[in-house]
Amino acid sequence: MIKIKDLKIIYVCLLFLLGCSGSGDERYSEYVDPFIGTGGHGHTFPGATVPFGMIQLSPDNPSKGWDWTSGYHYSDSVLLGFSHTHLSGTGVGDLLDILIMPFDSEYPENSENKFNRVHSIYKHNDEIAEPGYYSVFLKKDSIKVELTVTERVGIHRYTFKGNDQGKILLDLGYSQNFDRAIETRIEIIDSTKAVGYRISKGWASYQPVYFAMEFSQPFTAKLFRDKIETDEYLIEGEKTEAVFSFELRENTPLSLKVSISSASIDGAIKNISSEVKSWDFDKYRQAASDAWEKELSKVKVYSNDVQKKNIFYTALYHSLIAPTLFEDANNQYTGADSLVHTTEDYRKYTLFSLWDTFRALHPLLTILKPEIVNDFIHSMLSFYDEYGLLPTWDLQSNETDVMIGYHAVPVIYDAYKKGITNADPEKIHQAMKTSAMQDKFGLNHFKEYGYIPSDLEVEAVSKVLEYAYDDWCVAQMAKDLGYEDDYIYFFERSNAYKLLFDKNTNFMRGKDKKGEWVKDFNPVRADHRSSDYTEANAWQYTFHVLHDVPGLIDLFGGEENFISKLDSLFTISSELEGDVSPDISGLIGQYAHGNEPCHHVAYLYSFTNQKQKGEERIKQIMQTMYKTDPDGLAGNDDCGQMSAWYVFSSLGFYPVNPADGKYWFGIPAFEKIEIMIDSDTEFVIECKGVSKDSNVETVLLNGEKLDRNYITHMEIMNGGKLEFVLINPES
Repeated sequence: MIKIKDLKIIYVCLLFLLGCSGSGDERYSEYVDPFIGTGGHGHTFPGATVPFGMIQLSPDNPSKGWDWTSGYHYSDSVLLGFSHTHLSGTGVGDLLDILIMPFDSEYPENSENKFNRVHSIYKHNDEIAEPGYYSVFLKKDSIKVELTVTERVGIHRYTFKGNDQGKILLDLGYSQNFDRAIETRIEIIDSTKAVGYRISKGWASYQPVYFAMEFSQPFTAKLFRDKIETDEYLIEGEKTEAVFSFELRENTPLSLKVSISSASIDGAIKNISSEVKSWDFDKYRQAASDAWEKELSKVKVYSNDVQKKNIFYTALYHSLIAPTLFEDANNQYTGADSLVHTTEDYRKYTLFSLWDTFRALHPLLTILKPEIVNDFIHSMLSFYDEYGLLPTWDLQSNETDVMIGYHAVPVIYDAYKKGITNADPEKIHQAMKTSAMQDKFGLNHFKEYGYIPSDLEVEAVSKVLEYAYDDWCVAQMAKDLGYEDDYIYFFERSNAYKLLFDKNTNFMRGKDKKGEWVKDFNPVRADHRSSDYTEANAWQYTFHVLHDVPGLIDLFGGEENFISKLDSLFTISSELEGDVSPDISGLIGQYAHGNEPCHHVAYLYSFTNQKQKGEERIKQIMQTMYKTDPDGLAGNDDCGQMSAWYVFSSLGFYPVNPADGKYWFGIPAFEKIEIMIDSDTEFVIECKGVSKDSNVETVLLNGEKLDRNYITHMEIMNGGKLEFVLINPES
């Protein structure tokens, strides 16, 4: 006999199975695991944020080196507090501004404290991380921590269990050796409010962060300058701190609102009054979750494999964190000229990791979030107005110049060509041309020699290949606007890659200023920051011709030789020589998925008659480089680029040239995918019977067989059905 209890279990299991298959009752945010990427070299953070929000409220560990650039690493168990700005997946550290820490001990710390600061030990089974929410229980002080956010405000809830007193530390001098506070200020306004600022210098050479904070219960405050208590209620200095003490009702949570601004204290105050009017923590937690659900549910994947859905939706989640909002509720921000600006008809964003994200993240957003892309374009053009050049790596309105290329160009041209920006085309052309004609970073030599001599500039080969691609985009923009001379000039520069191809070795190789090949060439040598290649070697950059794959194939002497070289990339030994960059990770042969220059390479097979070889490599990369563990990414997520590759590849296509509106076919990871283009338009991808052994035989678009290996952006945005018909090689 089946008991009622057994019937309930069966019913729950049926609901679960239906949910896994992609029913309308699914909540896609529940598949996201923010801990994926917080271990290994992923450099992501687990804390609370909303899509593209200004606030990333997340826990911070003591820094132990490069893998702590996000402020947190899963291998750690020491907690220093919760700061309001974090980088997602970058290879350089910064931010971690406005640190808050609840505690119940003496202050300043006693001499037996090896960290010389307030801290706590925690366990991972006491942590919870969900989109828009983070929680941890600090056992030593019996404090339950809960964090959520709006776009511009961090909301804290602390439950001091069994205690009638609680303390909150505000630390403005805190950093992780990535930056240094050079000027800070704390001012107590009344018994529930404080304001101030933190100006720091690090990767961002000038970063002002103004803040406003409100407490749900009145406090008494002690202010400290360099650990020395003062009797003032307004203090300034390089390192300032405040300790707020509270008389608590038993198990009554203490709540805190913290807003930041790059422009002013008034802006931070306005952010709170505009976005967080009540103390209903659960209301804002639900709103943050709903904001994520709205974005994640735009792509519905159908599968009974929960782990695959975990990986997919976490990748999609990580693709929607950066760039980040930078203007206040009153539309003000501090620009690249260090002056305060006010926007009028767009929202200002920052954190453009363009060397990484131009490849897949930005093209993905033209499909899933085109309205925000227009804001991105205006944000880059405002940077140009303030700085004189388009951004290369914009961090809080600072040009960091940390990577090569001028890759704002393809992002802007792609948006222009797809018709999703209303920016002035003439201004776009001028900004592109100005950036391409600067004299820094070897561009002076590029203009003089037609390539960059290796004896005059470091990373010369990589720079030529990246500049050549950007110049192709400048040329196309000039052509569209009728600037024939500019088109001819930049199109000629886009062919510079041909000058560095050595037919004797079949590698892209450096030349000196005399035009002779650099001696002692070793294609597996990868000296960090001191070779001809940027975070890579000759194997990885030889295929970096995004705009002219047919021309690259011709250099090899035809498809057969080209395919042979591609095959060798994946099968040769993975051994690297030299002072190898830690970014070169996720190796399959000499293919390095943990870094961006290789991301398009598996799709190059789609330009040949052996596309199925690319499908095999794509499946291999997806199955081995992405996992559900904290160490689930093969390398730095780099503001979502690593994740965007997985999202695109799951859909079954990828933008080899991120600015030509074409997406080249691989093989979908799911049997059915639905993309909501808008409320009235849906694009459906079907791939029945997909498995590790299957390959694509034909592709149908709206029932018609395609005689090409790509689909266009407009075909996707018009809606319809893309069907991959499979064949099993063993059948």
